[in-house]
Formats: sequence, C-alpha cells, structure tokens
Amino acid sequence: MPLQLLAIATESLLEIDHIVICVSAPISAFALADLGLVSSSQPLRRLQQGTASRLIFFENVYLELLWVEDELAAEIYAMQSGIDFLARANWPQTQASPFSIALRPKSAAFNSAPTIDSQPFLNFAVDNWRTQSEPLCFVIPESISLVALLDPTSVMHQQLLAHPAQIQRLTSTAVGISTTTPLTGSMTLLEREGVISLELQSKPLLDLTFDHRRQKRTLDLHQLGIPAVLNY
Repeated sequence: MPLQLLAIATESLLEIDHIVICVSAPISAFALADLGLVSSSQPLRRLQQGTASRLIFFENVYLELLWVEDELAAEIYAMQSGIDFLARANWPQTQASPFSIALRPKSAAFNSAPTIDSQPFLNFAVDNWRTQSEPLCFVIPESISLVALLDPTSVMHQQLLAHPAQIQRLTSTAVGISTTTPLTGSMTLLEREGVISLELQSKPLLDLTFDHRRQKRTLDLHQLGIPAVLNY
C-alpha cells in the first residue's frame, strides 16, 4: 500500500496493537512473575526468523519480549527481509533500536481498504525497515490483532490479564531514541498523529504509562535486561 494512503488512514484509524522489545537473552516467566507480571508460559518460536519471544498481555495491547535463538537463521532473514533482529537484540553494541511497533485498525471504517486483510502485515515504508536506528513500525490486519484474538470470556485469557501488579490498559507510549539521524516519514507520522511520543535519549527506552498511572508506581525492567519502564 502506498505511504500516502496509510498516512490518510492513520490520522484517526490506527492504534498500537503490540510492541516488540528485542533483548539479548531469554526472559523467563518466573522472572516476570517476581515483578508482578503474568506472561505466556511457553516461548513463541518463529523458526524462519530464528527468534523466540515471551508475551505479556494487557487489556488493549501486549508486549513481545524477543530474543534470537538461531543466529544463522536470523542473518538469512535479515538479508531476505531487511529486518535485522540480531542487530536490534544487540542494540548496546550496534546502536540499533530494540523496538518494533505494530498497529491495528482502530475502526471498522479502515476495512474499506481491502489490501489490509490481504497481507500478513504492511510496512509504512521500506526505508523504515532498513533504518536500524529507529523503531520498526508496521500495520497488521484486524483479523490477527489483539482485539480479534483475545477472548475476555476465556478463563485462560482472563488469567493472562490478571497481573498481581494490577496493570490493565496502556494509556500513553513514549519511545526514547538515541540517534540524531533524521527520522523516516513513518516515525514522524506516528508522532504527529499522537500514537507515540518520541524523546531523544542517551540510550533506547520504552516509557509506557498504564491506567493513567493511577497507582503512582513505576516498574523498571532494566533489571531483566529489558529497556523499558512501566508507569502505572
């Protein structure tokens, strides 16, 4: 889909579905549980990418903590797709951004663009995919979004949302970037439309606010090797 068409639709019809955070080592469910977070019991493996990930679900978004298990497969995938998960997972050495932002249709009106459901995902622009210094961003079809897959009546799904820390809904997203290189149109578009806010930092940082910080608490995930802070 041309960038111009996505730009028009994004003004009111896209929102964050999930955020991928690339890490250098596997994250265990037990380590997350110690911090009051429920996560998927088994890692999600994508053999073609050479990656595995652990998911943390909230009411309107989920976090995917992703690491590389097969470096050769990850290198081949990077050559084929332009998406270098190995570089992003080793961000302290490569200066790449460890984040990817997946967006979903916010309204049924977005379905008027038939190509959205015809592909697994759509990128804003190729230059964003190949610009390692900024977060990767792409649109996923509504049919595989969190809203479509999460069943509030399912006991298992309810358990995944029942965090002891009592964190429920993402209410704002700030992304720290450590590059002074001009951003691609994809990133400036997301900031302009209020989907995310961008901040220049010495290191990449994902600063998420949940429930309008009702509990006035902060959970720093750096202790697990995750460049993210949860305010709730």
